[in-house]
Amino acid sequence: MLLLALMVASLVLVHTASYQPAVSYILLYLVSSVGIITAAVVVPLLPTEQFTAGFCGSIYALYAAIVAMMVFFSGGVSSELYVMFFPLLLACTLHGAWRVVLGVLVAVLFCYALAMMPGLLEEGTGQEVASLVFYRLAAVGLTGVFLIYASRSVLPAGYAEDYATDDDGSVLLERVEEELAARRGVPVAVILVDPGGDMEAMEPLLERVWSRIGEPVLLGEGNLFGVVVSGVDDGGVESAARRVLAAASSLGAQDTRAGAAIYPRDARSAEDLLISAGRALEAAFEVESPSAIVLAGRGTPGGEAGRYRAAR
Repeated sequence: MLLLALMVASLVLVHTASYQPAVSYILLYLVSSVGIITAAVVVPLLPTEQFTAGFCGSIYALYAAIVAMMVFFSGGVSSELYVMFFPLLLACTLHGAWRVVLGVLVAVLFCYALAMMPGLLEEGTGQEVASLVFYRLAAVGLTGVFLIYASRSVLPAGYAEDYATDDDGSVLLERVEEELAARRGVPVAVILVDPGGDMEAMEPLLERVWSRIGEPVLLGEGNLFGVVVSGVDDGGVESAARRVLAAASSLGAQDTRAGAAIYPRDARSAEDLLISAGRALEAAFEVESPSAIVLAGRGTPGGEAGRYRAAR
C-alpha cells in the first residue's frame, strides 16, 4: 500500500502547475504502470509470510528503480521527483533492519545517478547543473546514513521494550490460536528455544529473531522463548530454528536447544501444538551435542518427538 501511495504521489507531483519539465508522457505512464500493477495487483496477492525484511527490501529497490526511470522521462536533471526517495528510505527504516536500509540506499544512489548521467554528459551542461545533481545525491546519501544508524541503534532498542512476556503460556497460546484462525489449511509451526541459562545478551538475540523470523514471546522469567511461523514445512521450520541457534551461539550461548511442532501434522489444536513443541524441546536436551534441534515426529503417540537434528 505504501508503494502504491508513493507511485500515485509521484504522478500527482509531475502534473502540478508549478512542475513543468519536458515530460515524455507515454514513456512516463508506461514505467509508472509497471510500478502500479506491481503494487496494486501482484504484491497484495502474496502470502503474508512472504514479506520478510529481504523481500520488502527488494520491493523498495524496485520502487527506487521505477522512480529513477520516472525522473529520467520527466525532465532528467530538472525533475524534482527525487524527493520521493526520502519517504522510501524512511519506510525501510521502520523495519529496524539496517541492512535493508543500506541495500535500498545503494539502489537509490545508483539508479538516480544513472538517470542523471545523460543530462550531465550533454554538451553545454554548466557547473550549476552538476552541483545541483551532486547536492541531491549528497542529501539522499546523508539521510540514508543517518537512517541506517537509527535502524541499527535506536529502533531495535525501542522494539526490545515491546517484547511480550508470557508467564503462564496464555500469550503464546493466543498467538497460535490467532494464526490457526487466520490461516486455515496452512501449516503453522511453534518453535520453542532455550539458549541456555548462561545467555546474557537476550535483547540482541530477540532483536535478531524478530527481524529475521518472527516476533518472539518470552516464557516465564528465564531465557526460554517461543516463535510462531506459518506456511512452512519441516525444512522451513528446521531452517528457522537453525538461524535462531546460530544467532544465539554468535552472541555467546554455550548450550542451545530448540523444539518445534507443526499443525496439523503433529497436533489438531493450539494447546496440543504447544504440548508437542514442549516435548520436542525436552527431547532436545537428551541429544549429546552443544546445540540441538528436535522436530515433533509424524505419527507418534501424543505428538512425542520423533525426529532429531544436532546442529554444530
